[in-house]
Amino acid sequence: MKRNTVIGLLMALLISASFASFGEKMIKPLSEHKPVLSDTFKTLLANADVAKGEMTFMRKCSSCHDQQQEGGHGKGPHLWNLFGRKAGSAMDFEYSDAMRSSGHTWDLATLNYYLTRTDAAVPGRSMNFRGIRRDKVRANLLAFLMQFNDNPPALP
Repeated sequence: MKRNTVIGLLMALLISASFASFGEKMIKPLSEHKPVLSDTFKTLLANADVAKGEMTFMRKCSSCHDQQQEGGHGKGPHLWNLFGRKAGSAMDFEYSDAMRSSGHTWDLATLNYYLTRTDAAVPGRSMNFRGIRRDKVRANLLAFLMQFNDNPPALP
């Protein structure tokens, strides 16, 4: 077997193993699971870079979501006062049945879990976005989003 072929096979095995181990961590939908933040993630959140979170929001979220206080719904629901809101309950937005029946309320733990892998957290949701795999990027984004609440959540 040629060296390049062996290296390619090894890389494929490593990549599939990393996705398999990731998938094992998150196999339950939010309707069946109450996530908690790990101590490691709490540290990332406490040291988050809000400016980098804003850049992530602008690149990955702003085409569908508005976070301004007087904003409105776009392709996705308006995000002002997201923390503390029951999922699927923003007025005048048509949610998927999956999101309406997920039964959770948005807090740092549920939003972190959801944004890690949206398809696993709320199977059948309408949002066409798989998630953000890197913890630090999600922590920065959550720190940015925390600003857009009448009563922002406290850091854990």
